[in-house]
Amino acid sequence: MTETAPKVLEGINLSKKGGASFTEKLDAEALKFFNEVASTPFSQQAVAFLNAYWVEVNSEKEFIYSVAWETMKYADMHSKGVQLVYKYDEGNDLDFDIGLYFYEQLCKFCEDPKNSQYQQYARSLPTMLTALKRKQELRDKVDVNFDGRISFLEYLLYQYQDVANPADFCTRSMGHDEHPEIKKARLALEEVNKRIRAYEEEKARLTAEAESGTGVKALGAKNMLAQIDASPLKEELNKALITAEAAVRIACKKYGGQAFVPGAKGQHSAEGALWWMQKDLEEKKKRYGPSKANVIEWIITIKSKITTTNNNNNNNKSKPTTPPPPHLT
Repeated sequence: MTETAPKVLEGINLSKKGGASFTEKLDAEALKFFNEVASTPFSQQAVAFLNAYWVEVNSEKEFIYSVAWETMKYADMHSKGVQLVYKYDEGNDLDFDIGLYFYEQLCKFCEDPKNSQYQQYARSLPTMLTALKRKQELRDKVDVNFDGRISFLEYLLYQYQDVANPADFCTRSMGHDEHPEIKKARLALEEVNKRIRAYEEEKARLTAEAESGTGVKALGAKNMLAQIDASPLKEELNKALITAEAAVRIACKKYGGQAFVPGAKGQHSAEGALWWMQKDLEEKKKRYGPSKANVIEWIITIKSKITTTNNNNNNNKSKPTTPPPPHLT
């Protein structure tokens, strides 16, 4: 994944701290915008935060993606009784009790010696608090819009309040639409998620049938399961991954390295969105990506279809035309 050197955002006082201003009340317009962002899936909230504070917090991006986001999703799955990842629809907030569970799991993860590689992200490590103190903290400081729930955006603003606060986030972020190529890449990755779900559902169905007995149906399921990576579902997943990779590459080529994009208010970076999509694509390819041989075969097939189409068009052009009947001339 290509890294781009961070550039200083013009028009922003980078020395501004969160501190007391973290609890600064939002005006009606800012509160509406904040609620709109907080109602999007956890991942989009993270992207909005990283876009706004890329210069200040990009060193923590790996922790935000691999630890905080994963733990937030795990807590949400726990609250919804979802056990299989592919059946999970990403949420946007947690109630206070599940918020406590989120922090409990986050602390356990960070304290586990096998996760010691994340100790380098000192700014991201959670502070241990009693359940009573944590709930008070959630109510008084984390819950920006006072709706009794905790969004991922609220967690991020609270965790990095040395450089961020809700009012400043709104100032930096309002007035900036998602770039067309970035939106196209994001939607392409969402299509990959749909293909993954279809693939995993079929795999689970075949596994259940294969383990149900020794009859013809079970044997057939075992045979289909053994060939699932050559199935149409896997082929569609491979195509979706290749399409998403191309879309992400185009977005990064066009917008990568831009420190900010001028807008109606504040300044804004797209680096958070670009990095997040590259990271997400990288993780999906590790687990579901086609082999190099399959990619080459797919490219050859596409080129062959294009060549055949062009040849047919050329043949149609070169065919002699039959003169019209005399009575039509």
